[in-house]
Amino acid sequence: MTQTVVDGVPVFWGEGPPGDDDYWAVLMFRVGRADETLAGAGLTHLVEHLVLHAVGDADYHHNGAVDDSTAMFVTHGEPAQVATFLKAVCESLAALPMERLEAEKNILRTEAEGRDIGPAGQLLLWRYGAATYGLSGYAEHGLASFTADDVREWTARWFTRNNAALALVGGPPPEGLTLPLPEGERRPLPEPSSALPRTPAYFNAAVNGVALTGIVPSTAAAGFYGDILDRRLHRVLRRENALSYTTRVEMSPRSGGTEEILAFADGLAEARPELAERFRGEIERMAAEPVDAAELAEVVAARRTRLGSEEARAAQPMRFCLAELMGFPIRSADEALDALDEVAPEDVQEVGRTVLDTALLMLPHGEQPQGARFARASVSSVVAVDGRVHTRPDEAQLALIVGRDGVTALTGPTMATIRYDECAAVLARPDGVRVLIGLDAMTVGVEPDLWRGGRDAVADIDRYAPAEVVVRIPEHPADRVPPRGGAAPAAEPDDPVSDQARTGVVAAVVGLPARIRARRRGPAWQDAALAAALPKVRSGDVRAGLHLLAATRDDAEARSLRLEVLAKAALGQSARLAELSADDPADPDLCLWLGSTRIDEAWKARSAYRAEYVEAEQFGRFWRLLALAGPPLYRAAELLPADPVPWDKLQWHGIGMQLGRDELDRIWQELTDRDPSLYSGYVSRSQALCKKWWGSDAEVLDFAETAVAAAEPGDPVTAVLAAAHLEIGLEIGSWDDLNGYLARPSVHGALAEAADRWLAADRRHPRDLEAHHFFGAVFYRAGDHDRARRHLGPVARTSAPTRAWGYADDPDRLLARACRDVRAKA
Repeated sequence: MTQTVVDGVPVFWGEGPPGDDDYWAVLMFRVGRADETLAGAGLTHLVEHLVLHAVGDADYHHNGAVDDSTAMFVTHGEPAQVATFLKAVCESLAALPMERLEAEKNILRTEAEGRDIGPAGQLLLWRYGAATYGLSGYAEHGLASFTADDVREWTARWFTRNNAALALVGGPPPEGLTLPLPEGERRPLPEPSSALPRTPAYFNAAVNGVALTGIVPSTAAAGFYGDILDRRLHRVLRRENALSYTTRVEMSPRSGGTEEILAFADGLAEARPELAERFRGEIERMAAEPVDAAELAEVVAARRTRLGSEEARAAQPMRFCLAELMGFPIRSADEALDALDEVAPEDVQEVGRTVLDTALLMLPHGEQPQGARFARASVSSVVAVDGRVHTRPDEAQLALIVGRDGVTALTGPTMATIRYDECAAVLARPDGVRVLIGLDAMTVGVEPDLWRGGRDAVADIDRYAPAEVVVRIPEHPADRVPPRGGAAPAAEPDDPVSDQARTGVVAAVVGLPARIRARRRGPAWQDAALAAALPKVRSGDVRAGLHLLAATRDDAEARSLRLEVLAKAALGQSARLAELSADDPADPDLCLWLGSTRIDEAWKARSAYRAEYVEAEQFGRFWRLLALAGPPLYRAAELLPADPVPWDKLQWHGIGMQLGRDELDRIWQELTDRDPSLYSGYVSRSQALCKKWWGSDAEVLDFAETAVAAAEPGDPVTAVLAAAHLEIGLEIGSWDDLNGYLARPSVHGALAEAADRWLAADRRHPRDLEAHHFFGAVFYRAGDHDRARRHLGPVARTSAPTRAWGYADDPDRLLARACRDVRAKA
C-alpha cells in the first residue's frame, strides 16, 4: 500500500486481489448525516445526488453513498475512465446543476418512502436524540425547504481538498489525474450528543428480537470482544437453543478514539422472553469473567488470517482513507498483526465491562430486564414550560402548555417538553399542524382544531420558535390526516381562579374560614411579622409577604415555614403572583412563592382523598396546575443556587407529577447538598418514600430512624419518625388499627426515644410547635396520655396540622378532644 498526494488530496493506493483486474476508486469526504441538524437533514445526500446527475450516464459503473460520517463517490473501470469520473465529480461540486434541485428532492423523498431505520436506527435515536449520530433515525426533514444558496454554502464548507481522501484499488493513480477541489478545512468527527441521563438503560420498541449498543475504546481488544460476542451469540442463540435465525455484531467509529458496538438477534414472539434473557446473559458474562485463553487464541488466529489475506491487503486503501479523515492512527498490516499478540483475556473483559456500563438495550414491548442494573430510558420530561394552558373538550387529562420558552404536552402526569433553545426542528404544515422535536428526541404534535384556543397556540409557536429550526413541509397525504374535531373549540381559561376580576373575591372566600378559626386557635408557629402580614396577603395584597421571604434568604428553616404559610394564604392568587414575576423575573422570592402557591392550588383541586375517589376531571386539573409549578421553582433554584427550599417544594411537585424514584432521589440529593437537616425537607422526603407513593413501609421507616439517629438533641426533625409511623399505620385500615399499631411496644418505644432526643435540649426551632403536634398525636393515639400531655400542652390553642393528626376530617376537633382526654392545658 502506497500513499501520495494529488492536488492537495491524500491518495492511498494498492494492488487488487490476485486475478482481479478491476480498477476501483473511492473519493471520500468527511461529512455525513451526523454533521447536519434535524432542520437541515438531507443536505449531504442532496449534494451527492446533484453531483451524480451532473456527471451524467457513463459506460462504466459509478455511484455515491452517504452515511453518518462520510460521503463518497465510487467508480470502477479503465484508469482513464476513473480519472475522467473523479475530475467530473470535483468540477460538478463547483457548479452544481441547481435547475435539478426540486427534481432531486422528489427523488430523495421517493427513496425515503421505502427506507426502514430498523433496530440500529432506533438505538441511535434513543442514544443520541435528534442530533449527531441520532439523525440517521429520522427522515430528511430539511429537503422541502432547502434553497440553492443552502446547497452551495454546505458544499463550500465540507467538500474541499482538505476534507477529502482518495482510495485506489488496482494500481497507482491514473496518468493525468486531477482533483480540482477548493481549499478548506479538515472537519473532525462531531462530538456525540446524548439523550440518555444514565447508562446502562433500556427501552421497548416494536422489534422482532433484541439489540444492544455500547461505547468502547477503539482498540484491538475491542475488535476481539466483537468477534467473541458474535461467535457466542450465534452458538447460544441459534445453534444450541434455536431461539434466533440472525445474530450479528457490528462496530461503527465515533469521535475521541471510540467505537459503538451493536449486537442484535432476531426471534419469534413466543421465544423473545428467553431470547432476551440469554442475549443479556452472554453480555453480562463477558463483563464478569475473562474469556478463555483458548477462545481468545481462536479469534486471534482467525483475525490474523483475515488481515494477512490478499482481500484484506486490497482493502487497505479504504481503511487508510477512513483513518486519515477520522483522525485515527494509520497502521500498516504488519503493525496490525503485531498488535494482535498484545491482547490478554483481561483486556477483553475490560471491554466487556465498558460495554455493560455504557449499554443501551432494546427489548420488545412487554419485556424488561431482570434486576436493577438497567434503568428505563426516559420517555418523558421532568419540568414543563410556563405559559398558556390549552385543554381538550374530549379528553379531560390531556393538556397543552404553550409559552415563550417552548411547549409542553401533558398526558395525565406525563410531560413532554420541547424548549425552543433545545429544539431540533419545528415541522410546519400549511393546515396549521406543528410537530416539535427536541434535541433529546422528545416529540410534541399540535393539531390546532383539537384544542381550545388551538389556533392561538399555533400562533404562539410561530411567534417564539427560532426561525432556523422551522421547516415548512407539505400537507398531510389524504390517508394520513389525523382525526379532527370539526371546528376548533373556543378557548376557555383552564383555571377559573386565574381571572383577575375574581381573584380578590376568591382570596376572601378562601381566607374567611381561616380568619374565623384564628379567633379560636392560633397558628402552629410563632412569627409575629408573618402573622401581621397574613391579613393583607389574604385580602389580595401579595406584596405584603415578599419582604418577609426576602429577609429569610440566609435562614432556610424560617424561609420554608414562611413560604408554607404564605402559599396557603395566597391560594387563588397565583395569577397575580405570575404577573409580578413576569414583571420582575429575576426575583427568586416571587418565583419561589408562585411555584409553591401553584402546588397548593393543585393539591386543593385534587382533594386529599385517595386516588380511587378522585374524578378524572379533578386529576386533569391537578396535573395542569402542578405542571405549572415546576418552571418558577426551578427558576428560583437557579437564581439562588444555595437555597434548599425550592428543592423541598420540588419534592411535592415530583410526587404529584409521578416523576419516579430516580428523579425524586436526584431532587433529594440537591436539597441535602444545600442543607442536610431542613425539617420540611425531611417531612417531604418521608412522603416520597412512603408506600402510597414511591417507597415502602420498610424504606420510609429506615429513613426516619436514620434521621433520628443523626439529629442533634433539640432538633425537631426527630418528628419525622412520627410522620413515618402515621403513614405506615394509616395503610393498615381503620382508626382503631392505627391506634393499635402506634401502641405496639416497638413502635411506641422508638417514638418515645425520638421525642426524648428532641426534648433533651432547648434549641428554639421554627417547627417546634409542629413537632409537638406530631408527637402529641401519636402518643395520644397510642394511649400514652402522660407523654401526650407533655406535647399537647404547648399546642392546645393552636390549629392542628392535618398530616400530624392522620388526615382526620376535622383535625382541630380531634385536637380539642385529645387535650380534654389527656388534660392538657396551654
